[in-house]
Amino acid sequence: MIKIRSVIITGTSRGLGYSLAEHFLKKEWRVYCTVRTENDAIKIRQMNQRLCFPIVSDVTAKTIQSKIESALSESAKIDLLINNAGSGGRGASIAHTSVDETAELINVHCLGPMRVTKAVLPFLKNNGIIINISSRFGSMAKVASGELDDISCSYSYRIAKAAQNMFSQCLSREFKHSGLKVCSIHPGKLKTDSASADADKEPGEAAQRIYTLLNTIENGKFYSLFEDGMDW
Repeated sequence: MIKIRSVIITGTSRGLGYSLAEHFLKKEWRVYCTVRTENDAIKIRQMNQRLCFPIVSDVTAKTIQSKIESALSESAKIDLLINNAGSGGRGASIAHTSVDETAELINVHCLGPMRVTKAVLPFLKNNGIIINISSRFGSMAKVASGELDDISCSYSYRIAKAAQNMFSQCLSREFKHSGLKVCSIHPGKLKTDSASADADKEPGEAAQRIYTLLNTIENGKFYSLFEDGMDW
């Protein structure tokens, strides 16, 4: 009998999250996925009534932890957590950057994964994996090099993703002697609703590469799906 593996994916209403849920369901994984509305839940559940379990909540909500815990039985064991939920910002200069927006995006990209991870950790297997979907714009090295100077991206998004990267590193160091693996992934320049001007990859391509990467993931790494690697 083939043992079914389980994954929790946040932000699956559209884009990369939706493609990830679709890909893992096709591979016969049990998929717990957060969506924002009941309509989104109905839509994504239609992919696979047997293996798809939508959780209607937002990673910024105080109730996200209790909703995840309620969705998982006491005996549930999770193989993989993918913190994917995110949103973009607007101001690409300090003059046009709102402090409130920056705080909001830190809440989404850093505190959101923290809430979800705290809820999922008791259910993660000892050899489980946590993937935080990051961005090249969260790389201090890339920003400092000037490589991204000519590509418009908001202060708030870059700051929030850099904060998320530190969260990933903190986790990876804490669990370095366990079987748990924590990593960040830049999924590529994806053609989504918030795509950058140089977007050249479909979300489905990234989902497939993430699935393939699972067999070789190392703790504490920052991966770039369509490049050789990513510096923090």
